[in-house]
Amino acid sequence: MSPDATSEGVPAVARSTGGRLLAVDAMRGTVMLLVFLSHFADGYLYRLGADAEHLRERLNLLTRMASPGFMLISGLMLGLLYARAPERFGTMKRLLQRRGLFLLTVGHVLIVPTCRFWADEPWYLLRVLPVTDTIGLALLVGPSLVTRLGGQSRAMLGLGLFAVSWLLSLEWWPHSLAAEAFKEVLFGQQHLTVLVSGFPTIPWLGFYLVGSLFGEWLGTWGRADVVRVARRFQWVGVGMGATGVLLSAVHFWLRRLGGEQWVGGAAEALSELTAHAQKYPPGPTYLALYGGAVLSGLGLMMRAEQRGWLLPYMRWAGVIGRHSLFAFLVQFYVYFLGIYSLRLPYTPLWPLVFLATVAPQWGVLWAWDVREARARVPPPVPAGGV
Repeated sequence: MSPDATSEGVPAVARSTGGRLLAVDAMRGTVMLLVFLSHFADGYLYRLGADAEHLRERLNLLTRMASPGFMLISGLMLGLLYARAPERFGTMKRLLQRRGLFLLTVGHVLIVPTCRFWADEPWYLLRVLPVTDTIGLALLVGPSLVTRLGGQSRAMLGLGLFAVSWLLSLEWWPHSLAAEAFKEVLFGQQHLTVLVSGFPTIPWLGFYLVGSLFGEWLGTWGRADVVRVARRFQWVGVGMGATGVLLSAVHFWLRRLGGEQWVGGAAEALSELTAHAQKYPPGPTYLALYGGAVLSGLGLMMRAEQRGWLLPYMRWAGVIGRHSLFAFLVQFYVYFLGIYSLRLPYTPLWPLVFLATVAPQWGVLWAWDVREARARVPPPVPAGGV
C-alpha cells in the first residue's frame, strides 16, 4: 500500500508497519500460531505414543486450517500486490521469484534435516517434500500468471488444476518407481510409497491461484468501501464452509450406508473427496471447510480493525505475520529438534509449555521487526542541505 493510502480512501487504522495491512498480517500470524501448535503437538506428543496420541489427534484437528490458511493468504498477497501497482510489479515479481528459489534451495536444505524423527532410515532426506517447496514453486509460477490472466481466469485455472490433479491421483497407477515419485510430488496420493511426507504441488498451486482472486478484491480498497470487501470475504468464506459441511454430511451418510464394504473403486474415491480430514493430497471438503474459515476470519479481522477492536492482539500477531517465512523456518528447529530432543514427560499443563515456546520466538521476530522498521526510516537531512 502506498504511504498516502489514507488520501485514497483507506482509513489510517487499516495500515500496519510500513503501510502493510494489519488485518492481513494478523490473520497470517494467527495461522502461523496454528502451525506452531501443530508442530508442538508432533514434537512433544509423537514420542509419547498411544497415551498421548488421542490428544495429538485432537490438536491436529484444531490446527488443520494452518496449511490452507497459509496458502490462501500467500495467494491473496500475490493478487493484492499486483492489483495495487501493476505498473511497478516487475520489481516485486523478481523479489517473489527470488524468494521462491530460496525456499526450493536453501529453505529445503534447512527444513528437511529437522524431519528426521518421521523416518528411521538413511534416505529420508530424499523422501520429504515440505510445504515450503510447494510455496516456492507457487512463487516462481504465480507472478508470471498474475500479469497475464485476470483474477477470475486465475481462479478458473486454479480449480482446473485442482480437478485434473485429483483425477490423476485417483486414476493413474504408475508401474515404475520414478513415475510413482513423479505422481506423489506433483499430484499426491492417499497411500505414499516413495515419499515419507509430502505436499503435492499441483493441487496446492491451484488453491494458491484461487487465493490470488481474493487479493485482487482486496486491491480495490482505494476505490471501494472496506466494509463491503470484508463482507464479501465473509460471505464467500461462509459459502465455502457450508459446501464443506454438506460434503462432510455426504461422506458420513455414505459411510453409514456402505458399512465395512466402503472400500475400493468409486466408493473409496468418493470417500477421499468428501472427507474433511483429507489433507494429503488436499481434498475439496478439507479446503472448503478450513479455507472458508480463514477467509471468513480475515473478513472479521478487517471489520474489527475498522472499528478499533482487537488491535492489541492484531498488532501482536502481526509481528509474526510480517515475518512468517522466518518464523516458519525457526519453528522447525524449536519443535522438531528442540522439543522432540528434550523428551519432556507428559503434563496436563502442556499449554503453558507451548506458550513458553512461543514467547522467545515472538521476541526474536519482534527484534527483527524493529530492525526492519529502523532500516525503512530515511536518514535525516543535514541542516546545510543534502
